[in-house]
Amino acid sequence: MRSDTQGKPVARSPKGANPLKTYGVCPTPLDKVIRPSTIKLPQTPFARFRLLFLVFAVASAVMAALAIPTGDASPAAKLGGIGLSFALAAYWIFGYRRARFSLALELFEVYAVFIILHVAPGDPFLPLLGILFRSLYGGFPRAFARYVLWMAALLGAHAGRGDEQLEADLARAAAVALAPVLGQALLVALKASEIIQRRLNSIVQNSTDVVTIVGADHRVQWQAESIRRVLGHSPDTIVGTRVHELVHPDDRPALDGYFADAEGNPEHRRSLTLRLAHGAGGHRHFDVVAANRLHDPSVEGFVLNMRDATDRRGLEDELRALAAQREYDALHDPLTGLANRRKLFARLDETTTAARAVKTKLALLLIDLDHFKELNDTLGHHAGDRLLREIGPRLEACAPEAELVARVGGDEFAVLMPLDTTVEGAEVLAGKLARAIEEPFRFQGMTMLVRASVGIAMFPDHGRDVESLMQRADIAMYSAKSRGVGCEVYSASRDGHSRARLALIGELPEAIESGQIVVHYQPKFDLQTGSIGGAEALVRWEHPQFGLLGPGAFLPLAEQTGLMRPLTLRVLDDALAQCARWLESGLRLPVAVNLGAPNLLDLGLPVDVKALLEKWDLHPSMLQLEITETIVAADPVRVIEIMNKLGELGIELSLDDFGTGSSSLAYLRELPVQELKIDKSFILGMDEDAEAATIVQTIVDLAHNLGLRAVGEGIETEEAYRLLADCGCDHGQGFLMGRPMPAAELAQLALGAPARY
Repeated sequence: MRSDTQGKPVARSPKGANPLKTYGVCPTPLDKVIRPSTIKLPQTPFARFRLLFLVFAVASAVMAALAIPTGDASPAAKLGGIGLSFALAAYWIFGYRRARFSLALELFEVYAVFIILHVAPGDPFLPLLGILFRSLYGGFPRAFARYVLWMAALLGAHAGRGDEQLEADLARAAAVALAPVLGQALLVALKASEIIQRRLNSIVQNSTDVVTIVGADHRVQWQAESIRRVLGHSPDTIVGTRVHELVHPDDRPALDGYFADAEGNPEHRRSLTLRLAHGAGGHRHFDVVAANRLHDPSVEGFVLNMRDATDRRGLEDELRALAAQREYDALHDPLTGLANRRKLFARLDETTTAARAVKTKLALLLIDLDHFKELNDTLGHHAGDRLLREIGPRLEACAPEAELVARVGGDEFAVLMPLDTTVEGAEVLAGKLARAIEEPFRFQGMTMLVRASVGIAMFPDHGRDVESLMQRADIAMYSAKSRGVGCEVYSASRDGHSRARLALIGELPEAIESGQIVVHYQPKFDLQTGSIGGAEALVRWEHPQFGLLGPGAFLPLAEQTGLMRPLTLRVLDDALAQCARWLESGLRLPVAVNLGAPNLLDLGLPVDVKALLEKWDLHPSMLQLEITETIVAADPVRVIEIMNKLGELGIELSLDDFGTGSSSLAYLRELPVQELKIDKSFILGMDEDAEAATIVQTIVDLAHNLGLRAVGEGIETEEAYRLLADCGCDHGQGFLMGRPMPAAELAQLALGAPARY
């Protein structure tokens, strides 16, 4: 760099550059030369208080340094005092920044104070302001010891200045005596306040709630740090923006409504549900509690306490969906998806009320599948369920105008027609429904044909309420089934038998309890000796109006109404009681009791049987239980489980109606039976049909080869008796030897001479 003629610096040309060319000089910007640093004040009140007293203390040290030159001390002493003043000020600044002071340098401070006070003229504020600042550090014992040393330094530095100075110094020492106490008390109070403040800040900042303070202009004044974690926003980017920018556009009117209502209304609160924008995109539901604190000088804004409600809303949605699903399940059949009986009754009640109001008619069609039980027993419940599932769509396709298509239960369906339906229209629809059901079903390569019986009842002609209308449609349906006509409209002239049937259903529970159910006994003969080896218990109903009813009149009703268990237990109890009485009279006659399908699906049956044997003090060998082959085929796994439990009690089991089922041979090896009863359909024809006789001989041989007894039932001719005996059949029963009879008659027959035919 060289100077021009005016003494101004001129830029030199770079080496190798043309000296005739000029180069622009880029002056360094002023803000690059002078870099002002932002002075950050302490965040806590205590730290600010310390800073204030630091300023006072440093100022007192500087003032002492400025006063020293005017004193009478030697130049060297003055220079040392000035240096110690600035050194002391620097040490205090350093200690303040480190937030602590070294214990080892406490004596240095005392020495520095002593020298400064010794060379400084007058009474500097250094000991007062310095001790106030230093009393904010260390515990009380240390602060008090520091005070004693500093005051000793004060008195020592002014020694020899006379009594007046001594009195002034003692007064100053006494005045400063409270500094350690006040400083430590202030220290404790401010630290406690800071702890509370930090705890509060920590709670607010780390809470799962988001706290936002919004000013009167609806801009965010303060934002809790928790928004970063909950909503993915930086608090710095939120402060100063309108709070509406966070809120979903559809929810902003609700927020504006609160602001409008809260204006001029201090303490006004409201709970809102708002969707807030998430930093990652989309919106989340929040429960917001808004409070008006504009009147509070420490807040001056609306406080929004926001809690993420996304999970709660999701749970509420799930609960609503679950409630809706449960309501749907309560009104619909789980197998077919059609309306169930409950929904049918509710809709029927609504529709009859509407029809009554406008004085018009409506029709109810009740549909029952013919011989569905046989199909279920033969092919299994899986096939039956599949058939029932296919029925629903056919009914709905045939009756799109129907008010409701429902599955009433089992194999019964109902179709509720709309208002103004005539009898003729109902009959036409019934024919269409029957034809649709008769369309072949395909199952596992087989073609199945199913027929249906349809009963029609009209409102208000046949019934004016839900119960009567359902009853009349049921009567018409059973009448159509019994007459084989497919479809029938209710007629009072055909109601007699159905009324009697309904009456029997209502009377059966009382009959079981009151003793109207009685047991007759059919003898079982030893075909080789002609003696009676036991008896089969057969149930009868001594009805007070209809006389003695056979099992066919009420057993199906018991199965339909769930009364098989109490009925079977009644028969078992009576039969075992009679067996015990026979034993007391010296007559040993084991009794056999038939079990129905519901009994063999009852896991409590073995327990009940054991209790009855113990009640009458009978050996299990005195009881035999008969199970039909079709029952075993319907649910072999569960039936065999029950049979095994009965066998474990020592009870003999007999497989009844053998030869008529479809799958018993597959399970015969697994069945814990001791006896095979040949179905009477083979016995009745064996004296005229050689093939029937061959079948009987085969079954007898099969039983003996398996170690089982063979029993023939339905013996009505002497020839049949002889053929069975020649086949080696062990026992037999039939009208030839004895019809079912009361217990007393059987006892007389058993005590008589053996019968040989």
